[in-house]
Amino acid sequence: MKKVSKVSRILIGAVTLCIAFCLALPAIFGLKAFATGVDMNEILGNTEEHNEALASDAPIIAFGADLSADQRATVLSEMGLTEADLAGYKVLTITNQMEHQYLDAYLDASVIGTKALSCVKITPAEAGHGVMVTTKNITYCTTGMYRNALLTAGVQDADILVVGPSPISGTAGLIGAIKAYETMSGETVSEETLDTAMNELIATGEIAEEISGASGQLSEEDAEKVEQLIAFVKAKVAAGELETDEDVKKAIAEGEEKFGIKLGDDEIAKIVGIMQKIRALGLDPGMLVSQAEDLYNKFGTDFVNHMTAEEIGKQVAGSAVKNFFSNIGESIKNFFSGIFGG
Repeated sequence: MKKVSKVSRILIGAVTLCIAFCLALPAIFGLKAFATGVDMNEILGNTEEHNEALASDAPIIAFGADLSADQRATVLSEMGLTEADLAGYKVLTITNQMEHQYLDAYLDASVIGTKALSCVKITPAEAGHGVMVTTKNITYCTTGMYRNALLTAGVQDADILVVGPSPISGTAGLIGAIKAYETMSGETVSEETLDTAMNELIATGEIAEEISGASGQLSEEDAEKVEQLIAFVKAKVAAGELETDEDVKKAIAEGEEKFGIKLGDDEIAKIVGIMQKIRALGLDPGMLVSQAEDLYNKFGTDFVNHMTAEEIGKQVAGSAVKNFFSNIGESIKNFFSGIFGG
């Protein structure tokens, strides 16, 4: 038999080790990743070190933890991105356990399900830009529902895209958006604040479904009316006008008339409960301007021509709640007085 040289033995050993390592990869990284075909970049590239190495204003993506490889590819395509593009993004993962943590109080566990699929991209914007939300493959939550809840959570100046890998309700998308905003801003959103925002999102949808009638389907028009009514009442709470539950109920009645909506006792009670939480949070009065944006657009005022959003924000930030209306300028005061009946 021909002798094998020392060099050949070394090469054979190296090849054997490589084969053994490749066969062991599923055990090292988990069978699930290989079974679903998830790109190895997800396992090796999107680490805390990777996120920390990026600039503080880098955009952020929060992926649902249970996406298959095909679903992940679909989400990235909807976002206009590729796996390679993720090198410039901070990447987070939202788990089904997190969804249950924040949603179990408001939805049946069977509705939440066992897989985290909602994904969010959040891009920081300049001061005064506001919170802009768009959705793709989201069938239940409207952009207004997300926006109202995100403002309650304290989110500011960001473009937010919520995406499903296929048509999904999107209720868990709020968690990803808020967690991504925490990374963007470096500030922690309290459990109480996140709970209040989640309560607002779910209640808005439920109330809209109720007023949609026997169809049981969420009407976009009804959802918009409920969004506007809740934003209207919340703005009054933030301005310090509503100190009691009775005050809130009167504001709800006023909103019903303004927005052409009729609520039952259960729906009114839900809104009162949300406002109790919002009152306890002590929202920044600057939120009042962002929340009122949709209202003054609805009423067709030329208010935005009098002062830029950035100037408004500076005025509000420098004013105590009680002096808000008097310090922000006469035209603004007159507008809000017309809306809020002040």
